[in-house]
Amino acid sequence: MTLEREPGPDPAAISGGIPGRRVSAAAQWPAIAGFIAAEARLQEAALARGRLAAGLYEFVRFGLKQGWACLFGGLLLALMLGTRLLWPAHAPIARYDALFLAALALQVMLLRLRMETWSEARVILVFHVIGTAMEIHKTAIGSWVYPEANLFRLGGVPLFTGFMYAAVGSYLARVWRLFDFRFTRHPSPRLLAVLSVAIYVNFLVDHRGIDLRVALIAVAAAAFAPATVYFKVWRAHRTMPLLLGLLLVALFIWFAENLGTLSGTWLYPNQRQHWSIVPVAKLSSWFLLMIVSYTLVARVNGVATWPAASPSPARQDLPLARTTHLGLAAAVIALGLLLRVPNWGLPLALHHYGGGVLWGAMLFLLAAALRPADWGLRSCLIAAFTAAAIIECGRLVHAPALDAFRATLPGQLLLGSIFSPWNLCAYALGIGAAAGLAVSLHRDRRRAALPA
Repeated sequence: MTLEREPGPDPAAISGGIPGRRVSAAAQWPAIAGFIAAEARLQEAALARGRLAAGLYEFVRFGLKQGWACLFGGLLLALMLGTRLLWPAHAPIARYDALFLAALALQVMLLRLRMETWSEARVILVFHVIGTAMEIHKTAIGSWVYPEANLFRLGGVPLFTGFMYAAVGSYLARVWRLFDFRFTRHPSPRLLAVLSVAIYVNFLVDHRGIDLRVALIAVAAAAFAPATVYFKVWRAHRTMPLLLGLLLVALFIWFAENLGTLSGTWLYPNQRQHWSIVPVAKLSSWFLLMIVSYTLVARVNGVATWPAASPSPARQDLPLARTTHLGLAAAVIALGLLLRVPNWGLPLALHHYGGGVLWGAMLFLLAAALRPADWGLRSCLIAAFTAAAIIECGRLVHAPALDAFRATLPGQLLLGSIFSPWNLCAYALGIGAAAGLAVSLHRDRRRAALPA
């Protein structure tokens, strides 16, 4: 993640005539506008104390903004957990109905306090409808179940469930505005629309044995990999690969889903007897479903591009020549074989995760060697980690021919057999180390080429 100062428009035009100052996002919401002056004093105090205090303030500000963007989803999740613990067994209104009415009241409150715009609410309503339709279909085929009885229900689906999907749209709409999103190399809205329709159709037919999830993830990764999102936490825009941001959002949705099932609000078949963690494979479902929500929000908010005159961080510190990367990849492969094939008597963790680090390094070096002409360091990093994640998650898929290949030495080295989130950490470490080596060598060569 890098820092970019915003060239932006005339500051006086956006700060009420006060040059050099920007109006806080809180000014859009009268409910918290009174905090603007206090926040300004806090900012000045942080700046006066030096870079460490300013960095800490920005970190806390980032967390508070994220929490504020999650307001609707966070309150809804708190209601699920709270009613699970406190709702009376013989209450005059069913727990699911109370959740539906509370979620409806929350949505009205957000609109009345102007924390959401009507255009955003319309998108959230659309996502509410398509989410409810998918819930009706999925519960009908037994993918999950809502075990409690209630009045406000369509088929086997309580009506409050649509608000859980709407919470994703609400978060994206609010975080987009709070962080003043700008983009470079954003995928085409038409491509995203087609991809979103394909994702939704796949959710409806995957139980018939026609599951194109891996292909859809690959298309989404290819579409978003070149894109960079610029987000403003405080005084300047910072950058992040857009694909990484989407993956992180999907991860936190999966965390929330675990809390939702822990509350007993809905249950998967393997949780009917006793609760267990939602399978990590569900991350792929949430990633794809989030693409649908992102497409709708992007259509309403529009995709603001970063000024063309600003240098793109993805093009800085370009990797070395392709042949150099291929040579380094061959060296890493040789080291991996040297570590894994002979019996050195090493501890199992060192043997296993050391191989994962080398495997991640190999993926980055191969991505850098085979990259398209317009790819830079950032795109190579995203491609390498995406490939690692897809292959690791592929270990959750079993078929006779695939398992037979995994039992061979090439299969063990290329695909592995047992899924573990810790493997992803080892891959990330290797990818980062290889990228750091490439950047260091590139800079050394660039300095050597400069005249004395």
